[in-house]
Amino acid sequence: MAYKMLVDLDRCIGCWTCAMACKVGNHLADDEYRVEVETHGSGKGIDRPSGVYPELKMTWQPIYLPSCTFCAPRVAEGEVPFCANCCPTNALAFGSDADADSAYAQERARMEGRGARFWELESAGADTRANVDYASAR
Repeated sequence: MAYKMLVDLDRCIGCWTCAMACKVGNHLADDEYRVEVETHGSGKGIDRPSGVYPELKMTWQPIYLPSCTFCAPRVAEGEVPFCANCCPTNALAFGSDADADSAYAQERARMEGRGARFWELESAGADTRANVDYASAR
């Protein structure tokens, strides 16, 4: 059974709760992260939109690093990873891709119904963790 994370980029608001929940829940050092959140905007600094008012645009993308374990001890006890448990916008869904009743499978079906496109990061395995799917209907 393969566990996967689905990130709904249409719901992500760039709050970093996923990264902080991981850090606190896993007792990570101050400079250690397993999830980071990238801002996609103008590229001129964090949280700076692209475009000209009133056509401003900015999105965020949680990036799971290779050190992410999907909180294996929690999952072994039937819990979900800290990041998915704490996301205030329900942008993260975790579960088995083979289990139609898992949060992952249900959220993927919902997104497919909205015509979303799905992808994994090309560098999965080197700079990012594998088994993380991203989705957006935008």
